Amino acid sequence: MFDAVVIGGGMLGASAARHLSEIGYAIAVVAPPEPLALENHQGPFGAHYDVSRSSRTLYIDPVEHELSKRAQEANASIEQFSEKEIFFGQGHLFIARAEDDEDFFTHFSNSSNSHLAKIFDAEGLRKQWPELSFPPDFIGLLELDRKGMLNPRALVAAQLSAVASFGGQVFSSSADSMKIGNHCSVKLVDGSQIEAKKVLISTGAWSNSSGLLPRRVAIKMKTEIVLLAEVDPDEAERLESLPVMHYEIRDSEAADIYAVPPQVYPNGKILLKWGANTLADRWTNGSEDINSWYRQGDSDQIIDSVKRSMENTYPGLRVEKWHTHRCVITYTPHGLPYIDSLIENKVYAAIGGNGRSAKWADPLGALAASLVAEEKWKDSLPSDRFRVIFEDEEADWVGRKLLKERNCALGGT
Repeated sequence: MFDAVVIGGGMLGASAARHLSEIGYAIAVVAPPEPLALENHQGPFGAHYDVSRSSRTLYIDPVEHELSKRAQEANASIEQFSEKEIFFGQGHLFIARAEDDEDFFTHFSNSSNSHLAKIFDAEGLRKQWPELSFPPDFIGLLELDRKGMLNPRALVAAQLSAVASFGGQVFSSSADSMKIGNHCSVKLVDGSQIEAKKVLISTGAWSNSSGLLPRRVAIKMKTEIVLLAEVDPDEAERLESLPVMHYEIRDSEAADIYAVPPQVYPNGKILLKWGANTLADRWTNGSEDINSWYRQGDSDQIIDSVKRSMENTYPGLRVEKWHTHRCVITYTPHGLPYIDSLIENKVYAAIGGNGRSAKWADPLGALAASLVAEEKWKDSLPSDRFRVIFEDEEADWVGRKLLKERNCALGGT
């Protein structure tokens, strides 16, 4: 019998499994591999099927700042289990109008925090990065002495490799059902049975439809589309020194941009990433809807409308072909994952990345592992920030609006 089984081998689950393994727990991880062909896959999908994510570390909120700090400190310990580089690139560049994020810019310009970042006015941005173009009333804040990107595929692979090195076992079939008695019994789709003293459920967007939760949790699942510009090696070389950035663009068809300089993808293509909230975004409804979106969702519908903002930001951008990538983001009302007990001393949850599980994967996994092992919250971070909210409870979803809803609120259509 295992000490614990972690159901879900994504960014949170794989990290939690690693931390449990390191303290001597006998661990099983239910972690189906990435499907070879999305259109034919019948099981759950993962949100980490990519080679780059932003690794922004500057936050005003004390909990978010501490998570970022812990994540940076864990980088070296994770990479020792990886065959490839996980954390790379220059520091993160945040771009916005000063009046829109006044508290943020003020916080990192004062004497106690100015060593963490450098502020650029419009002219400074133009001189430092002539390859980029922003409106004249926008300013930038560049993180110093940080690696601004990570490879989520490599991150998950390294965490699972660590689990195996400590004697843990990774199961490639997805979970089908679970029974709770004196211990926990998890049945897999291939008929295998896993017996464990405890269970940690980290099944992301599929959590409520998995049939594994003792009680449905309050989550919203949003379709996410990333625009990818395929460029040739010469164009990639021209743009390779740019930092990863978050851009609070003022555009009715693309918002909340995160951009990553050109990266070589597994298929050999060199792609410049432009992640955005778009007018095509919608809330999903259950596993079949999510699976259909991953398999054949019409993500290309945003190419014409969103590429304009990308081309305006990269003047003279030479694109060979446009592509899109589909994903699903799982939100919680309070904006942080649920890391909490569902059945005392038996079943625990690590659910709801809120679009930030990649950059904070290791510390979030460590929190979940500590809760499972200690059977109570012992971390210095406040447990209330990670408490589970159930679907039948009242919840304040402030800030959780689609772009089309936000545009309407501002008088648009």
